[in-house]
Amino acid sequence: MSVSRRVRFGIQTPQEGASWEALAAHWKEAERLGYDTAWLDDHFHGVVTPPGADQLEAWVTMAALARETTTIRFGTLVFCNSYRHPALTAKMAASLDAISNGRLEMGLGAGWFESEYLAYGYDFPPMRTRLEQLSEALEICRRMWTEDRPSFEGRHYRIDRPWVRPAPVQRPHPPLVIGGGGEKVLLRLVARHAQVWNMGGSPAEFAHKIAVLDRHCAEVGRDPAEIERSWFGPVLIDEDGERLEARLRRRAERAGGIGAAIDEKMIAGTPERVIERIREYVALGVTHFIAMFGRVDDLRATRLFAERVIPAFR
Repeated sequence: MSVSRRVRFGIQTPQEGASWEALAAHWKEAERLGYDTAWLDDHFHGVVTPPGADQLEAWVTMAALARETTTIRFGTLVFCNSYRHPALTAKMAASLDAISNGRLEMGLGAGWFESEYLAYGYDFPPMRTRLEQLSEALEICRRMWTEDRPSFEGRHYRIDRPWVRPAPVQRPHPPLVIGGGGEKVLLRLVARHAQVWNMGGSPAEFAHKIAVLDRHCAEVGRDPAEIERSWFGPVLIDEDGERLEARLRRRAERAGGIGAAIDEKMIAGTPERVIERIREYVALGVTHFIAMFGRVDDLRATRLFAERVIPAFR
């Protein structure tokens, strides 16, 4: 597959244990440094940090961050469909796209964090049911953004001619971002609905999943080139090679194993090695890289990546 898209770079700043002030400062600095996108997560309490740590709700926080910035595009990897009726999600997304002058990238997923579901009183249906619900939600969002007072009657959801005013600024609608690599159902939903597909993994994993996605696109009659492929994961970057190796060893030890220093699912190295690693993905057709650099209140890696890595792809 030839790459014709501009390579984009983003950051994810999970709200886990982060203050509002740190999040706002990081997004404003990312915009100044030339990042293309910034992302939150959709959790009500910590996944990696203790559950009792601060965790600002995603929609409220994203709306506030939209007003703290002016050009950077933004989204959440990814909103959990189960937590909000899709008609409400579509209405909120249309409103935020209007407020931000068309900068929203709309990530939506089936949900997975069972303990969070149960803590907040949500039913946790089987994965098959959650994927069915996601499929209907994607259809509802698309209809509400593109049709005048649409109707829909599904197995799990229905709408009856709702008003959506103001409509989204972006046409035909904000890009739909679907994350994951499930080969039978999830990637088929990507082929049918998504403008952006997001996944974490090694180049070998991406090569395999891309082939599966391309087959699904052929089955539904869609050009796979219409779908942006995006990578998401931890990025460990350091100008000092010895210090970097020590950090990688500590990371491996905390994970319970001492083996190869570099996890194949992450991007790690000096700026030069990080550039080489990204080029491996670009050769496969991946053109959007969303990095988690660690602590939200620490801007050093965000700045180093912007100064030494991004220019190699501009």
